[in-house]
Amino acid sequence: YDDYDSYGYDDYNDYDDDDYEYEERPRRTRMPEDLGFGTRKRRSSSSGYRGREPGPAGGRHTKRLHGRLIFLIQMIATAVFLGTAVYFGMIPWTFLGGAAVVLLVLALLIFRMQNGFRKKRFLGGILGLLISALLLLASYYMFEVRTALNDITDGNEAPDRKEAAAAVNVSEEPFSVYISGIDVYGDITQQSRSDVNIIATVNPKTHQILLVTTPRDYYVEIPGISGGMRDKLTHAGNYGVDVSIDTLEELYQVSIPFYARLNFTSFINIIDILGGVDVESEFDFTTGTDAGAVVEIQEGTNHLNGQEALAFARERHALDDGDNQRGKNQQALITAMIKKMVSPSMIVKAADILDEAADSVETNMSMKQIRALIKQQLKDHSDWQIYSMAADGTPEENICYSAPNQYLYVTVPNEDTVAEIAQTINKVEAGETISGSETADGT
Repeated sequence: YDDYDSYGYDDYNDYDDDDYEYEERPRRTRMPEDLGFGTRKRRSSSSGYRGREPGPAGGRHTKRLHGRLIFLIQMIATAVFLGTAVYFGMIPWTFLGGAAVVLLVLALLIFRMQNGFRKKRFLGGILGLLISALLLLASYYMFEVRTALNDITDGNEAPDRKEAAAAVNVSEEPFSVYISGIDVYGDITQQSRSDVNIIATVNPKTHQILLVTTPRDYYVEIPGISGGMRDKLTHAGNYGVDVSIDTLEELYQVSIPFYARLNFTSFINIIDILGGVDVESEFDFTTGTDAGAVVEIQEGTNHLNGQEALAFARERHALDDGDNQRGKNQQALITAMIKKMVSPSMIVKAADILDEAADSVETNMSMKQIRALIKQQLKDHSDWQIYSMAADGTPEENICYSAPNQYLYVTVPNEDTVAEIAQTINKVEAGETISGSETADGT
């Protein structure tokens, strides 16, 4: 420090500010990134910290785009679902309106979740996509149901009744359906004997169903065929379902505009799809191999699968009252199926049932009429009262039109029973309540 003075700086006061020139730097405007907005920390490979680097350009904007995309997908799925439901034509308008409101609210809630924290955005995206997938799946299901329903309706086996059948408002007017069970497996278009002959009279206002069974061996005239001679009722099926209907209309003096024709194949498979049925039997008996299976039937309730139910409906040799009791057993089976099918929960099995029925069930009831019945049931959840009657008579052997050279086993009609059945059908059609019915729970 002794040489300090040699530099000419004797005193700190010798510094003159004027000897130095200061260059003023321009002020920098503070930007949002200076506060950390829109940036994220960058870590170095060594210390783990890289300072800050700009985030994705418009990171928040990208998140908004994702939210809008999911919202758009959900709205498209909602529109497809509602449009398909309208095309389906079986869901009441009040249900559709409520569903539209609920789906719109869900879409808006999920859209708001897309603007929330990361966990909410993730959950909202998953929910939005899941709801969209369910809506599209439900739309496909309804389309399949309608397609399958189209395959079994508008049958042309009774062309003379087409105009009368189309004029019936099935949701407002009483009507009767001839249920014909033909003794064949496979294609429903085959003409065969009708072993199941049931008239179902339905009153949609009073929610009553009357099932009338007529023995297959009933000794009756076949209009337009037998020329005044008598024959077994089952043989009328050989000439077509319309001839069987003519025979029953003549017997009971009633109008039957509709028919439903099914074979044994459909009987087995439809009951299996339903998960079996609970059938009430009046007696203990064992079915034979001729009925299709050996089944121990107990008096009271029996849970039967398709094959067992078919044996129950076909057996007559093990029954004291033979064909008469078999007809009652067939009624019990039809009643059990109705009880199972009127439940709204069965709508989830409708596609499988109709798909199975497509090749083994035929009816001249239109798709519009069936849709009207289903829509009314979904709207009202009504319980149905099911009443059963069976025609009876005296067994004997006699000559038939179809076999004029031999005596066949027949059942001569009991005219009193026939008159009582005709009167009861008229009562149901008139809206009168009949007693002694079973209840099919529609809730």
